[in-house]
Amino acid sequence: MIAVPKLAKLPGRRSEGMVSARTEAAILKAAISIIARHSLSGTTIQLVARAANVAVGTVILRFANKDALLAAAMQSVALEFEQARRRAIDGAQGNASAALSALIDVSLDPEVSDPAKVAVWYAFWGEARARLVYMERISALDHAYQLDLERLCGELIANGDYRHLDAEAVAMGFAGILEWQWQEILVSGAAFDRQHARRVAHAYLAGSFPREFHGP
Repeated sequence: MIAVPKLAKLPGRRSEGMVSARTEAAILKAAISIIARHSLSGTTIQLVARAANVAVGTVILRFANKDALLAAAMQSVALEFEQARRRAIDGAQGNASAALSALIDVSLDPEVSDPAKVAVWYAFWGEARARLVYMERISALDHAYQLDLERLCGELIANGDYRHLDAEAVAMGFAGILEWQWQEILVSGAAFDRQHARRVAHAYLAGSFPREFHGP
């Protein structure tokens, strides 16, 4: 098992005891919603405070400035996905095909891949300055995720004697399928067909590992 990378500490983030966990969660939820609607540059502490139904001073007390608030929102979304995917892998108890199936479910879980949260991912990729923050704080999690996919695909290749396959290539293709589906969530929102997306992802795996997976 690959060690979980630690998320970078947020500059300007205040003492844990100053604002309750419930209030902080409300602020971060509001920040995610505001980022999705107004982009990073259009997000303000005032808008977030209004959406969270708290005073501006409460937001500043917990997050000293806008940059710290935005980074915290990104880390909140990233950590939720990281924890969910690790539960999926651990829950498969060493069964690589079950783990990959569970990762499809995680990626398409309505809570984890809520359109607003997906919008936060892409907001940080869409602005050059924010992308640097993403790379500094979140890229280690992305790398660990890709290594896990390669490991799982490698196990299926070895156990199934799929000698013609390359674990890195199959893993990158699988990650690309899931990434494409998140782009579709960003575009389609609540209308996104998650069941169809699951069938597509399973069809990709069935093309590589026909004995372990079945297409539509």
